Amino acid sequence: MEIRLKHGLWGEKKEIKFLLPDNWNISFLEMNGDRKHVLDDNEIKNAVLSIMPLIKEKLTKSCEICVVFDDLSRPTKAYKIIPYLIELLDRFHIREEQVRFLCGGGTHAALDNNGFRKKLGEETLERFTVYNHNPYENCEYIGKTGLGTPVIINKEYLLCDVRIGIGSFTPHAFCGFGGGYKIIMPALSHIDSIEYHHGKLLQNYRESCFSLGKYKNNLLLDDIIESGRIAGLDIKIDCLINTSADITDIYAGKPDDLYNYMLNVAPIHYYTNIPYKADIVFANSLSKANEAVISLSVAESLLKDNGGDIVLLCDVPEGQIVHYLFGRFGKTTWGRLPFGIRKKPDKVRNVFIYSRHKDKANEFWFGIEKNIYWSKDLEEIVKIIEKEYKKKTPDVLILPDATIQNPINI
Repeated sequence: MEIRLKHGLWGEKKEIKFLLPDNWNISFLEMNGDRKHVLDDNEIKNAVLSIMPLIKEKLTKSCEICVVFDDLSRPTKAYKIIPYLIELLDRFHIREEQVRFLCGGGTHAALDNNGFRKKLGEETLERFTVYNHNPYENCEYIGKTGLGTPVIINKEYLLCDVRIGIGSFTPHAFCGFGGGYKIIMPALSHIDSIEYHHGKLLQNYRESCFSLGKYKNNLLLDDIIESGRIAGLDIKIDCLINTSADITDIYAGKPDDLYNYMLNVAPIHYYTNIPYKADIVFANSLSKANEAVISLSVAESLLKDNGGDIVLLCDVPEGQIVHYLFGRFGKTTWGRLPFGIRKKPDKVRNVFIYSRHKDKANEFWFGIEKNIYWSKDLEEIVKIIEKEYKKKTPDVLILPDATIQNPINI
């Protein structure tokens, strides 16, 4: 059986192709959102232009405008949205010097010019100023949430009269879903704020919050929403995507109304039915390839209780995210909240990581145990596994984008 998977969202766009034995019991796992219509340019345009009545009173000759967008760790194809936002601003004769674009990367590494162009398109870089958020400097304290998170926000954002955020609403490990006010907390927050939220709060409420897509009674999500309200966001444009990272739904409007809509739609959209537990899971990483540990965690949950093997597909030259809060910066040097070297669960026999771009310093995300193998040759990995299951009929699951597929029906 031939398997084809899209790969390389922001770099070398390609299709991974490989053959699996015909006698294996194989299920290719679509999620519900894969059955939806992909929005065309006109549908995206109409959604963006629909925000006009909500902000037209603020679009004056003297207003200052900030458009916040997420970084390359998120699948938002902002370049499909921004041309229509620019069209809206042009209708109100907004001058280019009134507008700045701000990358809300939280404690991720800053984007360079090439990264900005991938995310925003050529016109944005050539007409407008585009900046990175700095989580260590140029932030201002403006309040505190009920759970004690200090709201310390990017000053450039706070100086603006009109504030617009662009992102994607996708499953998240400890706040249920990303998107919404996450474009403020953690995206535009100071590292002290993020450390408190991602550290103390997660530690205190881990049992009730930690699970992909778990948003009900999630205090960390509530804290994010409260932080965003304090910071004041006028408009949020958020997308739902399929496992090819194409936009199938778009919301444009007030951030609070977004949650009313998205939390009714997103859990069903990303839900992926699992027909059986597997002996082997092939987990592709497309939307969040530089956070491929998400795929590994999802794949582990789909193995049979008596154990199985995982093939993690993560062949991206940019490698894994530089993370100033969780990351590693030396043999014994970490960020403020060390992720640590990941431990392989007992029921995982072997993890095969297909990548031509192994980064030894960042392998801690996946683990460094003897049963974790890196290979530049996917065909070689398949042959090793085929030999292990010789004269057997293993149950196999294929996830086209395990970074966003949610096998838990919340």
